Amino acid sequence: MKLPVIDLHEDISAYFFYHGGGVPLGDFSKDIEGRDADIPKYIRGNVKIVFAAIFPGIETFHPETSRKLEQMYGKWLPAVGYRVPQSLIFEHFTIYYRLIDTYNQVILIETIDKVNEVLKSEGKIGLILHLEGAEAIDDPYDLVLLKRLGLRSIGITWNYNNKYGSGCLSKKDYGLTPEGEELVKMANKLGIIIDVAHAGKRTVLEVIEASKKPIMISHTNIRKFVDTPRNIDDEILEAVSKNDGVIGLSVIGPLISKKPVPTLDDLIQHFLYIYERYGSRIIAIGTDFLGLLGLPAPKGFESIDKVQVLLKKLRDKGLTDNDIRKIAYENALRVITVNLAS
Repeated sequence: MKLPVIDLHEDISAYFFYHGGGVPLGDFSKDIEGRDADIPKYIRGNVKIVFAAIFPGIETFHPETSRKLEQMYGKWLPAVGYRVPQSLIFEHFTIYYRLIDTYNQVILIETIDKVNEVLKSEGKIGLILHLEGAEAIDDPYDLVLLKRLGLRSIGITWNYNNKYGSGCLSKKDYGLTPEGEELVKMANKLGIIIDVAHAGKRTVLEVIEASKKPIMISHTNIRKFVDTPRNIDDEILEAVSKNDGVIGLSVIGPLISKKPVPTLDDLIQHFLYIYERYGSRIIAIGTDFLGLLGLPAPKGFESIDKVQVLLKKLRDKGLTDNDIRKIAYENALRVITVNLAS
């Protein structure tokens, strides 16, 4: 029997916003070959809930930044800039609301009751709207307005520094700022989940210390296997464990292995690393599908419909059914429940 799955990060709106992001374009209700996620693939993989990212950056030319991104991801990528991100987020919201209006399989999730309803449903996919990086937040109180639009999750940074915290590409990791502390407090108060993927290590640790609720690192991998600032080390793993948070392991090839194309077995090693040291309670799945921008996913897990193959591989490695349920959806559900209960 296929387990329900919660994916902590996919760039669905960016797929439409950035002309496919390197994968084939087409009707989202069709099973298009070479596209790593769409409605038929969600249903086939029994993916019930997706954290649907809103990424308000624009591609631009900044060679120094592109060199840093190439060092981190192993591929030259256009630099990202933030020009009126406050306006851009509304187009992303519009894309998600139009998807919900267009396809009856897609549902907006704003409450715990809706989470549980979708998990028990057949053929439904629930979206939890997530803001990837806080550049579009002028003031922490803006979260009050964004919550009314459906936002239920926010990332502190996206690789770069902002007034709330330092990103993982920062020359100086200055951590969480006073404004960042206020943003964390406001998110906790409103029941908005905090994500520290892409943040600098000091920022991650200080967010965890400041938060009264469990946080998530939505899409990352383990630094022991690839030493990059986008990945996390044991000090962060220990802090997340104490926070009772959750870590979504990604399919971003250059974060998994130094091979040109990693394999599913390479990704499994990241799961086992956490499991053997901290148990299964903090492990989840955060693919970053539709946001890979041409970076390779592991061979054997190139699209979201293959997520059940990942779970079977983990079972073959000796994880129990209880462990697999936690990784597939229960850990993510715990963090969602505690935060949205505000």
